[in-house]
Amino acid sequence: MKSNRITALVFALSPILLSSQPLANEATVATNDPVVALEQKLADKRSEISAHAENLQTQRDKLEALLTERETLATKAIELEKKRTQAQERLDEQFRRLIENPDTDLTQYRDDYQVAWNALKENQAATLVNDQAISEQQRIVEGENRQKQLLVSTLENLQEAKKEARVKRLRQELTFADTIEVVHTITCSESMTLAACANQGKTLTMQKAVNTFQSQVLDNVTESTTAKLNANRVSFNIHVMNSNVVDSGFSGTNRYITRMQAEMRSQPDENAACKLLDFAERYCVEEPFTTAKQATKQQAKRWVNVKIRSNRYEDNVTINGVTYGSTPVEIMLPAGQHQLTVEKPGFEAYSRQMYMNKDSEIWANLREQENRPKPGKQFADKLSNNHQAPKMVVIGAGQYRVGYEAQQPVLVDQPFSIAATPVTVKQFGEFVAATGYVTDAEEGQGCTTLMNGESKQMLNHHWRKPGFDQSENSPVVCITKDDAKAYSDWLSKQTGFDYSLPTEVQWEVAARAGSESDYWWGDDIGVGNANTGWSGTVWSNKSTSPVGSFPANPFGVYDTAGNVWEWAESQAPVARGGAWSFSPSSARVAERLELKSDLSANYLGFRVVRNI
Repeated sequence: MKSNRITALVFALSPILLSSQPLANEATVATNDPVVALEQKLADKRSEISAHAENLQTQRDKLEALLTERETLATKAIELEKKRTQAQERLDEQFRRLIENPDTDLTQYRDDYQVAWNALKENQAATLVNDQAISEQQRIVEGENRQKQLLVSTLENLQEAKKEARVKRLRQELTFADTIEVVHTITCSESMTLAACANQGKTLTMQKAVNTFQSQVLDNVTESTTAKLNANRVSFNIHVMNSNVVDSGFSGTNRYITRMQAEMRSQPDENAACKLLDFAERYCVEEPFTTAKQATKQQAKRWVNVKIRSNRYEDNVTINGVTYGSTPVEIMLPAGQHQLTVEKPGFEAYSRQMYMNKDSEIWANLREQENRPKPGKQFADKLSNNHQAPKMVVIGAGQYRVGYEAQQPVLVDQPFSIAATPVTVKQFGEFVAATGYVTDAEEGQGCTTLMNGESKQMLNHHWRKPGFDQSENSPVVCITKDDAKAYSDWLSKQTGFDYSLPTEVQWEVAARAGSESDYWWGDDIGVGNANTGWSGTVWSNKSTSPVGSFPANPFGVYDTAGNVWEWAESQAPVARGGAWSFSPSSARVAERLELKSDLSANYLGFRVVRNI
């Protein structure tokens, strides 16, 4: 994929791309690396946490010793009371004898009773002192526990700040300009003219220059090793500002040497640093990035006490992705924005993003869920004229993993349903018959097709005539994003439920079906598992296949690999899933195809989602 992007850049070297824009001045990069400073702060904070942990253990040991002493005093109190009772009984017996014999001597028995009484009183006094010491030690331990929580939260804030600093540093390092000189030798065939040989040498030398410059960019960044591991996920947007052939000519029989000098610069997209560091994209979005920095400053200044309560027992409280157990919960949080969730199986979750800037108490009211479909359940809403909307499959809420090698955790906080198959020719035809809708392709735009690896606009092609035969059960193609939305809006009006295109997260969660491999069945496309180019099916490189021609994934969703690219809802127009005319690697579950929203193509369809 990376090599394709480089090739595309080389062949796009036109004067339009050579417009001059100011680069980040390397001299403006601070001499003192803020990442190093944060690493030192993190090390200091970890040392502080380690020292605090030792002190906390010491205080817990003291409390444990006092509790053991309490048990000893309690046991001793029982024995002393028993001795006092026995001494009193003996003294009472002597008093009765005194009545009969006035010469009876009570001295020893009275002294024994006095000793037993004094011992019991001393034990009671020691018990009172012990109780007071336990109360004080418990207060000390609770204070140390709160201090521990504060230290851990501060450490987490520093870790976030370090990530932001790493992204900022890498951003600055990736915006790079340099003039390089490369030499490349090719072997020209005897049938080639001198001009053709020279042109081929120039083209391949330029490709080598782009590759060399990209390697130089990666070699020069601070976190070079990490960046190189993820480089295939990033477009470096390398621009050739100026180039000239310094020297060229034959050396030997057919060996042609080209020496070229090229002035280049890289301007990666805003998410490049996050992809290279394998961070969530939120670290690369400028406004949240700035807001997070401001929040970090606020967090370092002030903390607030928050109490969370609910109307249910055995619930679960999560704040910013961290679980704190069941309510009631009392916790110290840095002043600022926090995501709070209180949930319990069988009840609607209480989920709020809240700005907490003072001590407060939050009451979560959990309501019972009403007939909520279970994950895996299939259903189809009714339409007019005894028709049905597409069959839907319920996907449960929960934690999932998406992205390359399933490395990115995501939380789906609400269940949703997704169409079991792409929308078919029959289903789209019912919509057209009911509304008279005319697609963008039919209005004169036509439909794009791939012929010999090149895109061609076929003005007489549209969803009814995509350039190959289709059945009613084939996925509808030649559909723009607006066409797909029009169909979704029609379903919403017909059923009263909210239908739309799936987000990228919804699509990939449903397509992965809990797997972490390239395809839901494994890391190898195999033969006959999906309709992609060169995958060994009767439709490969020829046409779409009827939906459901291959097994469903464990969630019950069909055709998530190959057949047609499917529109997804995203900031930029994107399709997912691969297609009958694309390579098997493009059907890997994490792959995405960026398009123009008004594109219609005979390899492009869609499926819908519906709210639950």
